[in-house]
Amino acid sequence: MRIVAGKLRHRNIEMTHLTTTRETQDKVRGAIFNMIGPYFDGGSALDLFAGSGAMAIEAFSRGIAHIDLNDIEPKAIEVCKKNCSSLGIKDASFSNMDYRSFLKETAKTWDIIFLDPPYLMNDIEGILNEVYPHVSSQGRIVFELAKESIYPKEFKDMVLIKDKTYGIKRVIVYKL
Repeated sequence: MRIVAGKLRHRNIEMTHLTTTRETQDKVRGAIFNMIGPYFDGGSALDLFAGSGAMAIEAFSRGIAHIDLNDIEPKAIEVCKKNCSSLGIKDASFSNMDYRSFLKETAKTWDIIFLDPPYLMNDIEGILNEVYPHVSSQGRIVFELAKESIYPKEFKDMVLIKDKTYGIKRVIVYKL
């Protein structure tokens, strides 16, 4: 797997090879970033169910200044750290926690929050409720879910701005 665009373009990212994670393919990751703005001028991003960290690392490559990566799987966080280290990314923080615990322990907000929970975690509104207080005033939530998942078209004062399907995966984007 490799980074699609930006200052780290074409560099390789190690995958987790865990049965509990699924990596977002390069092609889909590129399409997601075309949806949310291909490049950024600073800001912060959270990859809440990070896996290998590919989404946050891609955001960093495209101009996000700081990334936070969280995953409940210790091996996934090891891979995230290894990927960031091999790419020379110093503006990254790592947490090995359940997503609810992680969000309860921080008052931070982010400009982009990437959500790619296991498909069996299909409580879309529950996850959005947990994440919502952590979205910055101009923030976006990028949610990868199973194609057949049921999700709200509007959530609090956020509106659905994108909805695309890629094979078995659906990507939805909310914006304040």
